[in-house]
Amino acid sequence: MEGDFFAQCYLEKVNACPVCGGQQSQTAYAAGEGVVAQKCACGTYYCDHRLNQAGLSAYWQDYQNREHSAVEEECALRQRMYVVDYEYIAQFLKAKAKVLDVGCADGLFLDMFAAAGHVCHGVEFGHEAALRAAQKYPVQEGYFPDLDITPGFDLIIFRGVLQYVHAPRDFFSKAASLLAPGGLVYVTAQPNMESFCHRVFRKKFRFSLTPCDCVGYTPQSLAGEFAALGCATVGQTFFYEETPYANPERDIQAVSRAVEAKNKGQEPAEFSPPFWGNMMTMVFRKG
Repeated sequence: MEGDFFAQCYLEKVNACPVCGGQQSQTAYAAGEGVVAQKCACGTYYCDHRLNQAGLSAYWQDYQNREHSAVEEECALRQRMYVVDYEYIAQFLKAKAKVLDVGCADGLFLDMFAAAGHVCHGVEFGHEAALRAAQKYPVQEGYFPDLDITPGFDLIIFRGVLQYVHAPRDFFSKAASLLAPGGLVYVTAQPNMESFCHRVFRKKFRFSLTPCDCVGYTPQSLAGEFAALGCATVGQTFFYEETPYANPERDIQAVSRAVEAKNKGQEPAEFSPPFWGNMMTMVFRKG
């Protein structure tokens, strides 16, 4: 169904790195859907085509019902993953922290923080999701950098968000400006373009680039962006065995088959499995 949004009428050409603006990129691989993955000298991966404004509006308008909450089994697994994500960041938080979840969807991840006594706020671009989350928390609907938000947050969350963002530095600087002294930015469920599976599976990496998931990061590139804003890296991990998705025996066998195919000059026959390093989790502290 996602491919329905990749028609030419919904796409625009990308001529420069969306992070640094540089044009010194090299072709990494054909990403499918008629687009090419580029790698910039700054470490950013990006698609040479992405959704235009009409495509963004069409894609996100009903994403909540169409994709995010459409499959009950996936929702149950994501809910278990929320627990893993929350338990990691909880060790950094003070009591009654003021929390902003950017891309909060229906607010289910925020529920974890609210249950622990934190003060929760959200931002959501998708209309249906924003309506749902706003039934529980103060939520602003719209494009994060353009919103008028009162600063002073102890924690700002980007969970599975940054791969969709067309102007990343606008998001990074907005987040840094909204933090209280010593405040944290929490990036999690973020595809890792330096992962072993991305290097082996390429366009069959399960979190590969598309015109929608159009920007990719490495731990080093993301850390560099926040360091430039005065935010030091204070936490980094790669969840795998503690996740509800892991099946080490199955996953190792799938990776082994892909490595064998690559060594023969062939494309892997299957998409990448859950594996260590696929997704990165990072915490940045202001000041």
